[in-house]
Amino acid sequence: MKPYTVLNMAMSLDGKITTRDGAGAQFTSKADKVRLREIRSQADAILVGAGTISADDPTFTSREAYRALRLQRGMAPNPIKAVVSGSGSISETARMFQPNGAPALVFTTQRIPASRLERLREVAEVYRVGETTVDFQRVLEILRETCQVMHLLIEGGGQVNSDLFHAGLIDEVYLTLSPKIIGGRDVPTIVEGDGFDFLDIVELALLDHRVVDDEIFLHYRVRKS
Repeated sequence: MKPYTVLNMAMSLDGKITTRDGAGAQFTSKADKVRLREIRSQADAILVGAGTISADDPTFTSREAYRALRLQRGMAPNPIKAVVSGSGSISETARMFQPNGAPALVFTTQRIPASRLERLREVAEVYRVGETTVDFQRVLEILRETCQVMHLLIEGGGQVNSDLFHAGLIDEVYLTLSPKIIGGRDVPTIVEGDGFDFLDIVELALLDHRVVDDEIFLHYRVRKS
């Protein structure tokens, strides 16, 4: 069993999810930020990669109105916070580890240094799920079976998205298309990794779309083969 897994990302017209100076998705509108909070309000847990924590340092703490909404739905006030890093390269001072009533989880591998493992265990529950690379199937099993996560939200980055798509674990995609051109051959895109061969391309079905000013909000279901 795994949670129902939704990916939410924002990108420029040329597919970039940040700028060359690492500013993250600050190029999106206030409407996109509202949409992000609405999507987060439906999630039992949020999963990101270590790069997202380093770049954005999010708290994943819901605003008061959304905490109230979650409580009305019978949910915890804040979602479980989870980060993936094969080497455990996350600072134990990251804001996601600050107490907010929700557990913080780290998924790593056997190659995490012992000193790093010890420090992270002081601020989070740490799971080693693989020898050298993270086993995402196992990550989702732990979230479902141990943490009772029914609805999981993925917020990148590009490598985590790639690993999850390759494993066939994404069910839906929310995508904000921002009317900006960022460029840069080395600037991260929504899906990184080694890419897909032609016969393995991931296909999606459009469920909904909405235009706000010049920004487009898209909602897709992943077609399962």
